[in-house]
Amino acid sequence: MNSRSTHLTEYAIKEIISEKFASWKSVSPSNISITRLTGLTNITYKAQAMIDTTPQTILFREFGNAEGFVDSQQERIIFKTISDMDLGPQELECGNSWRMEEFVKDGVHPNNQKMAEANFQFKSMGVLQKFHQMEIPIPNNGSSSIINKTLSGEMKANVIKKIEKRELYTDVELKQLECMENFINNEEEFNYLNKMTRKENNEELKFCHNDLNQLNIFNTSNKDKEIIFIDYEYCSYNYPSYDIANFLNESAINYQYEEAPYYILVDDNFNTAPIQAHFLALSYILNKECTQIEIEQIQKLINEKTNKNKDELKTFIELVKQILEQRLSEQEIVELFHAISYLKRRIRRQQILSNLNWIWWSILLAHEKNSLNFEYIDYGFLRFKMLEKLLELEKARKNTQ
Repeated sequence: MNSRSTHLTEYAIKEIISEKFASWKSVSPSNISITRLTGLTNITYKAQAMIDTTPQTILFREFGNAEGFVDSQQERIIFKTISDMDLGPQELECGNSWRMEEFVKDGVHPNNQKMAEANFQFKSMGVLQKFHQMEIPIPNNGSSSIINKTLSGEMKANVIKKIEKRELYTDVELKQLECMENFINNEEEFNYLNKMTRKENNEELKFCHNDLNQLNIFNTSNKDKEIIFIDYEYCSYNYPSYDIANFLNESAINYQYEEAPYYILVDDNFNTAPIQAHFLALSYILNKECTQIEIEQIQKLINEKTNKNKDELKTFIELVKQILEQRLSEQEIVELFHAISYLKRRIRRQQILSNLNWIWWSILLAHEKNSLNFEYIDYGFLRFKMLEKLLELEKARKNTQ
């Protein structure tokens, strides 16, 4: 991802760390390494002392600008709460515009192949189940604020107003915006999205991450924390199906691509999304309803091809049912798989809304004073093309039902 000049220089970062940690005061600036890391909202750095000291490595986060999408005060409460519960990186120090966090030493961001692997997805849904059970002291008014905002007339009006500032954009961006603007002005499409969202809405609100892309997930060698979710800027009480849907969408985008614009759609992951949606729903429910012994038995069945086509998934499901028959009645198994089918449908629909939310994000942050040097409009257009395809599939399903 492209770099930019930041509010804080490397010297300023070193000074802040030395002020907060007495052990760093004696470390010469030449023995401190500051490395810029990837990120789409905040600017993050790995600060490392090249001599023995405590802490030796720190993740330094300079808060970015995502006004209208991120409640900074709420994010601080969330991070501190999760840190205190030992369910994520530890908070070391926090200022008004920055935070120092525990650096996940052996953490590796999963690549797109890993994000689509059945075993990784199954384990991730187990971690997400636990994440959703957390009680965090932030507002919960009984409805999804992120979905309400995404579909609101106010949001559309703000986006249209931003698009009208045509002097901001390049010719290429204007062409991309024209396609998105045609969709935004299509009332029939938005009426469809509103009806689709209300349909079969029996989900209970849970504390959700809402931004599980590969850069916000760490895979580690620690068995107790094999998969860790980080960066809680967009957390809120929401529907679990949205969190899963966003995970699925993000698994199709490679944010570690080495050439401009430093992200790319992974077609194989995106094209297999309907099968993966079914497998993710299955994994989420099984992690919730099964005993630890059953989960271990199910994991033994999983291989990399489990969620790649309908026949393999069908075979896997039959084997899972044989495991469950040892404990559950036939009716209980029927009810469990009804819940899985319901969640699968919700995930597919929420995929559309997740993409729409990131389209809004892209347009509103583009060419703003404090935004990163990132191809926001091009990225928004990528999410728009994903939305178009997913919307087409959803309408096709409706017509065949």
